[in-house]
Amino acid sequence: MGKHSRRDFLRSTGAALTTLSTLPHLLSESGPAQPAHTPIRGLMVDAARLPEPLDYYRRVLRFCSDWELNTLHFRLTDDQGTALRFSSVPDLVTHANAFTPGQLHELVEYGRSLGVGIIPEVEAFGHTGYITRSPAYAHLLDRGDHGEFTGIIPVQPQTTEMMQKLFREVASIFPSKYLHGGCDEVNWGGSALSRKALQTRSRAHIWGDYLNSLNQIVQSMGKQFIVWGDFVLHKEPEILSRLDKNIVIMDWNYWDTGAIEFRHAVDRVQANGSQAIGAPGLISYRWGARPGTQQLRNIDAFAEAYAHQPASLGVILANWVPTRYLQNSLWDGFVYAAVAFKDGSAAAQVSGLRRFVERHYGATWNEQWSEALDLLYDAAPEHGDRNSASPLGLSLPVPFSDEEYLAGLLRKRNPQPNPFPRLRSLLDELQPTVKNNLADFQSLALSVDYLDTIFWRDAVILHHAADKPLSLEAAQQLIEQIAERDRNLAVALNKDWDGSRFTDSPAKRESVFDLHPKDQMLLQWQRAAAFSAGLAAHPDRFYQLLQATGLA
Repeated sequence: MGKHSRRDFLRSTGAALTTLSTLPHLLSESGPAQPAHTPIRGLMVDAARLPEPLDYYRRVLRFCSDWELNTLHFRLTDDQGTALRFSSVPDLVTHANAFTPGQLHELVEYGRSLGVGIIPEVEAFGHTGYITRSPAYAHLLDRGDHGEFTGIIPVQPQTTEMMQKLFREVASIFPSKYLHGGCDEVNWGGSALSRKALQTRSRAHIWGDYLNSLNQIVQSMGKQFIVWGDFVLHKEPEILSRLDKNIVIMDWNYWDTGAIEFRHAVDRVQANGSQAIGAPGLISYRWGARPGTQQLRNIDAFAEAYAHQPASLGVILANWVPTRYLQNSLWDGFVYAAVAFKDGSAAAQVSGLRRFVERHYGATWNEQWSEALDLLYDAAPEHGDRNSASPLGLSLPVPFSDEEYLAGLLRKRNPQPNPFPRLRSLLDELQPTVKNNLADFQSLALSVDYLDTIFWRDAVILHHAADKPLSLEAAQQLIEQIAERDRNLAVALNKDWDGSRFTDSPAKRESVFDLHPKDQMLLQWQRAAAFSAGLAAHPDRFYQLLQATGLA
């Protein structure tokens, strides 16, 4: 694969695949009986990156029930840690706010009462830092020459023994007929044991043998094994033919928007005799506080290819890394997906967001709401260089929080247009019409304020300096203005976090393993506010930075 960035890696995995035969509904063991042909329609929560209060997950379950989603995909483990306090394997890297088996069992029962089943996910190949970052299991770490990811040694007997314990404990909590084993973004082959094995067997052979051994464990518990599809279908597609046919492939793709490619992939999966679940995305590596219009089209394409085809088990909306966004700011995207999955993409495009406004906010749909929601998605900036993913061509910067980053901004002298004041104005006008879930509306509005402030603070410096070289006094006034707005936004973001998430979460105050500044919205803004406050206290330093780049 070569040495590529995470973005290049993800784009190279290709289009998503799905399946073709149906299974009895997920809830046959964990909830009210459903017709055998009922497709899976679900949402994913990424507790593995940030465990959130159980009240929030209960609310998500109620949401699923209200919008006729029958599945919650619950990610328990990742490189950052485990959200379940395992008793069968000691010394794992465990989140500070991880849950007990009893707490998650109660959550499962709550979902059962609402007709929503919960599929647990435990990483078993890649994203296994919750195991290998522990000194007790560091010897199980495997790393190949394929970039930033890692894995766990697949040919080490202790690996399979450990996964058997973890799977068994999870199976005792979650009665779902499915157990998800992850196995995406794996970078392995560098350990001594793996190098030795590769002398006599191909990578695809070892992959297949390892996943089949995990499948046998899961089958012995009366469940069906799910794995992510990036490698087994795309990066190393020869793996697919070596897998047990009853392994379900959950194929993810967050960038393509054409259903025809996904349907071609269905044919390929059908020819192999396998089954799959489609997985579009809402928030992924591409987005910050808000997803863009292209993500709605990605959802549409999956709905067309997977949600209503007899060859497909169904579709689940992925939503990654909660620290990228405000907890209660994305309900509109969840509703859009729910409508698309049940009624089709045409219905979602015509009425998905209108249904959201009318049911969730209790407001009357009108041209103002239409303009606001259209602009909300069209204006969403994407991380990285400007490209066509954002209809307005906007790139999302990381808020500057040190002199090096600020100096780079000043040298570019190329401020982007800022559509967010208009959006904020529309939301201010619409707020009085919101009758239900006002806190959710305010969280959405705060995410827009965040985007507005990011674009404003970059542009205001360049715009002031473009008129004429700034004096020291003018520079001081400018940085004080920036610092005040930064401080006010930091207060608002902290209040939003404390009102919805664990106030003592380490992710609120420190860097999380393998997450970048762009992935931790609150933490990076706190750093940005502290930096601008420091410059406001020493405006001569800010003035020197302007002088160094010819702006003063």
